[in-house]
Amino acid sequence: MELNELLGIGDFMLVEESYANQKGIGRTLEYLGKIEEEDVVEAIRIFAESRGKSKDKELIGIAIYDKDLGFWIIFTDVIADRRSKEQFEALASEIKGAKVREVEVKREKFREGIIEFYSVGLVNRLFCDCNLKEESFYPRERTEALKKVLSEFFRENDIDLDIENKKTLELGCGNGGATIALHESGIFPITVDINKCEICKGLEEGVLEPKESIVLDCSVLSTFFGKEFEVVFGFMIGKLTPFNRFEWEKVLREVLKVLKSKGKVLFTVSSEEEARIVNEILKDEFEGEIKENEDSDGYLDHWIYTGALKE
Repeated sequence: MELNELLGIGDFMLVEESYANQKGIGRTLEYLGKIEEEDVVEAIRIFAESRGKSKDKELIGIAIYDKDLGFWIIFTDVIADRRSKEQFEALASEIKGAKVREVEVKREKFREGIIEFYSVGLVNRLFCDCNLKEESFYPRERTEALKKVLSEFFRENDIDLDIENKKTLELGCGNGGATIALHESGIFPITVDINKCEICKGLEEGVLEPKESIVLDCSVLSTFFGKEFEVVFGFMIGKLTPFNRFEWEKVLREVLKVLKSKGKVLFTVSSEEEARIVNEILKDEFEGEIKENEDSDGYLDHWIYTGALKE
């Protein structure tokens, strides 16, 4: 796993039960406060690689090898809020052991390693008790239809197809039914969904990427991401009606907060009415367009909304 390689360690655990819990790091702070020096065989202070000429190193984690448990425990505040970071640094500075070393890591690689840990934990049923007996079904017809939609979207918006280094996000990925089309188009987004069993299924099928799949409520995206995405995708983003519009409005408003300037979105829905609701919600911030997807099966991804942030 990524964290094993970055830190040069063997078996390890993180104490928080989900990636989302790494924001508040309640258990992390509680456990750190209870560590005694005699419990620590070895400790690793983890710093983010400094950028530019700055000599200040930012502590983003500490790993300890616990004498009684016989494995490593990694504590981190890499995505925590400011107050929690201050508490973390104070507690981490008190950790001592017979052997202490320091490592510098790329922040993004370290975050990928944390995401991967929780993905593997889902599949191994550490964080998920799903009983996935149903056979997964990924209709090839939908994949091919979506690849056409994506190709047209790239062409019309002058998006370089070689976007390996461009950061993208897929909302409500589920078990990866639409993610396949993205991957086959050369796009490997961060994929998020609130349903951990669906993500677990996609991971087990090898459709979702462990380092890029997060169980997360899409209505709080900006709590975990800054303005860092070039494109946000959402395929069949949910049944939109006048009655549940408020719930979806919260999600779509969050998209605005995580898109870079000149960022773009592509959403698919089942009906023209839903596409018009999306357009109405986003009309003040996006130059939007609605069109019918003639290659759709008549329901999945039948209508398309594309939008570009206004200058």
